[in-house]
Amino acid sequence: MDYVIGISWPRSGHHMLVRLLQLYFGSEFGYCDYYGHDETCCREVPCRKAGKINFTKNHDFALDVPQIRGQKYLIQYREFLPSAVSNYELFVRQGGEDSQLAFRKFVSKEFGRYQGFIKKWVTSEFGQWQLIINYSDFLADPEGHLAKVISYFGAEDKMNLTTLRNVVEQVDGEKIEQKKVQKLKNSGVHSNRDLTAFRYYDEGLFANLKALTMTREDVKSLFLTYLGREPDERNMVRFQAFENAEALKQFIQNSPEYTARIRKT
Repeated sequence: MDYVIGISWPRSGHHMLVRLLQLYFGSEFGYCDYYGHDETCCREVPCRKAGKINFTKNHDFALDVPQIRGQKYLIQYREFLPSAVSNYELFVRQGGEDSQLAFRKFVSKEFGRYQGFIKKWVTSEFGQWQLIINYSDFLADPEGHLAKVISYFGAEDKMNLTTLRNVVEQVDGEKIEQKKVQKLKNSGVHSNRDLTAFRYYDEGLFANLKALTMTREDVKSLFLTYLGREPDERNMVRFQAFENAEALKQFIQNSPEYTARIRKT
C-alpha cells in the first residue's frame, strides 16, 4: 500500500475513516495518529517510517504542514457549522468553558482557522491534485467513498465489495457531547448531527454563523480604527456576518458613537 498523509477538518471525521480502514485492511494497515502518546513516533510530516506506516493523521492546526509534490494527501473537510460544533465539543471535553458565550467566542475564532484550512487544502491548486472528501458526501455514500480511498492507497487488487459493505455497517461510532464520549458499538456509519439538537442552538445565532464572511481580526481592526475599541464579544458573530468590510465600516460610521467621537476630535 502507498503512504498517504491524512489532513482533516474537523477531527471526528478522520477518526471514523481510520476505524473503517483498520477494519478493512486489518493488521497490515500501518497507522500513526501523530498526536498520540507513542514515544516511538517521529512527529514528522511526512513520516520517517513511510512504508511501515500507510497513513498519518494531521489536522494542520498551525497551517504549516508542507505540501510536497508527488506525495499523496487525503484531505477531509466538513461544512463550517457542523465542524465547529464538533470541535467545540472536543474543546469542552479538554477542559474548555461550556456556555453559550464561550461557544460564540469559540466559533468566532474557529471561522478564521477554517477559512485558512479551506484555502490551503481544498480550493488551492495543490489540493485539486489530491483526494478531497467532503464529510457530508462521505456520510451520504460511505461505501462509494471508502472504495475511492482504498484505490487511493494503491490497493485496488484488494478491493472486496462484500468486506467493504460489512465494515461500513459494523464500524464503531462515537458521540461526543458535554465532556462525555459515548461509544456506539457496531453502529455503522451514521448520518450528520442534527444541529438543532445542540444545547446552544438558537435560530438567530445559527443564521449569523451560517452567513459569516469576516474573521474576528478583521472586525476588531475596523472597530479599533473607527471607534478606538474592540466590539462586545456578544455581538462579534453578528458583525462577522456583514456582507463585507465596507458594509461594516459604513455601519460603524453611521453609529451615534462614531459621530460623537468625531465631534470630540
